[in-house]
Amino acid sequence: MNLPKLKLFARRHWLPIGGFVLSLGIAVWFGFTFLADAIYFNDPRHKDAALERWMTPRYVVLSYELPRSVVAEVLELTSEDEGKRRRLGKIAERMDLTLDELTQKVREAAQTYRETQE
Repeated sequence: MNLPKLKLFARRHWLPIGGFVLSLGIAVWFGFTFLADAIYFNDPRHKDAALERWMTPRYVVLSYELPRSVVAEVLELTSEDEGKRRRLGKIAERMDLTLDELTQKVREAAQTYRETQE
């Protein structure tokens, strides 16, 4: 291969090459996170898991396989909470519930949702 010509090409076309490398990096990142979530949440130990303080509403959506709207309703999330990484510990405190009570509430909502889907 002609290395000097390749270097000249790279210098002249640095912007499209940089864009390609950046796009490739972003695609690899999203592919990895998708695969990691798929493997993690297909493990039976993580299905319908008891809620813990560090968990987020997104974790509940993935663990219980519920739509965001159902989880938002159960956790009493407002439109202001949209896109914010709220922890279930803070949400339980705001709702004046223990995590066990909140877990029971989520499980009841999940059962109701699943019954309506059958």
